[in-house]
Amino acid sequence: MRVAVIGGGISGLTVAYHLKKSWVDVTLFEASDAVGGNIRTERRDGLILENGPNSLLANRYIADLVNGLGLRDQVVAPNASARHRYIVRGGRMVRLPSRVLGLFFNGAFSAKEKARLLFEPFIRGGSDAAETVYDFFARRFGSEIADYALDPFVSGIYAGDPRRLSVKQAFPRLYELEQGFGSLTLGAILGKKDRSLSPPRGFPRSFTFKDGVATLVSALEAELGEAIRLNSPVFDIKRECERYVLLLETGRPTFDAVVVSTPSFAASDLVREMDQLLAAALDSVTYPPISVVYTTFTSEQVKAAPEGFGVLIPAKEKRQILGSLFNSSVFEGRAPAGYHLFTTFIGGSRNAELGDRPEDELAGTAAEELKRLLNIQGAPSFSSVKKWKRSIPQYNVGYDGVLNAIEAFRGQNPGIYFCSNFYKGISVGDCVRNGALTAGEIVEFQGGLIK
Repeated sequence: MRVAVIGGGISGLTVAYHLKKSWVDVTLFEASDAVGGNIRTERRDGLILENGPNSLLANRYIADLVNGLGLRDQVVAPNASARHRYIVRGGRMVRLPSRVLGLFFNGAFSAKEKARLLFEPFIRGGSDAAETVYDFFARRFGSEIADYALDPFVSGIYAGDPRRLSVKQAFPRLYELEQGFGSLTLGAILGKKDRSLSPPRGFPRSFTFKDGVATLVSALEAELGEAIRLNSPVFDIKRECERYVLLLETGRPTFDAVVVSTPSFAASDLVREMDQLLAAALDSVTYPPISVVYTTFTSEQVKAAPEGFGVLIPAKEKRQILGSLFNSSVFEGRAPAGYHLFTTFIGGSRNAELGDRPEDELAGTAAEELKRLLNIQGAPSFSSVKKWKRSIPQYNVGYDGVLNAIEAFRGQNPGIYFCSNFYKGISVGDCVRNGALTAGEIVEFQGGLIK
């Protein structure tokens, strides 16, 4: 059986890795000159700069992958202080509690809002597929929690707008808890915990690698070796005699199965001739622009030393940044001794126009915001900007139509699979899990072909 994987991001790499381990003849086609997609790590003057995800949230699949690649000794857990998370309220940083009960003893929310939390189990269920994340939380917990806890949290994960994101698709577990128990509180208490997805004992819940997140990409690339074909864009997929032909600059190779692991806007072009309805659905997925600004200051300049993971900015605060990570406080070795490294995010769905400003302006904006929040004196010793014109796919209201179009297409075209962060989860952990499961489906499909 011959399988083609189109796209060399973490999803495509994971699918190809598991297929190769299962002795499947797999070829991965990557249009650019490097694999990894948005996972990129730069080293500059003793700094470790992450262009994409700065850390990984572990599940069983990603832990198994790390162990299988022999990378366990390179895993770095966050410092203890990283459990502290901050939001901005009234122009100043406020620490959020690490546990739900801590909300009642925390100054981030009013007494009225804290009291309202006690009544969440008595709020009638009413969510449907068209409800936004914001409306869901405002209905269950009140607008204050929605504005100052949910809103910055969503911007930190999706760079998205909770007033557009679908609760059913963006946060399916919360949607299911309300559907099943009528309450998130009761669901959390009474619902069965799925331990099968948990990482093994001793594996950190959040982690990175000594040399950055791209360590995972490099290890997968080394395992796949000659199965990877760089600078090999695929222009179209055609179905001929129950097999699939890829149109390349160099020829028309034929495969028994194809995995589409590109962003949705690239996937739409690949399937347009086969299914115009699916192509239109894939085109509807939005990817807001976001700029990542790296800034360093000396320890002497930072008067309020950051102790925590980072700070997120609610939209109501009307600041020009979405938030900032305190990299050198979270993980060891991210910056030289005596320096603080910050990664600040500008743009996203909330402020798309800001994310496309000139780099020097973005760097200045990030520095000024950090100086006000952390009482920093003087100019940064280093700054750099990475701009993503298309960042994270948004599971907005109406996204059900995308899923329905994919399933209808797959039903008519057995042997074609979709595995990318626009489908079944945006995180690296989601992509690794879906990559492993997709490879399992293909091996099962191969068994059917042999019969």
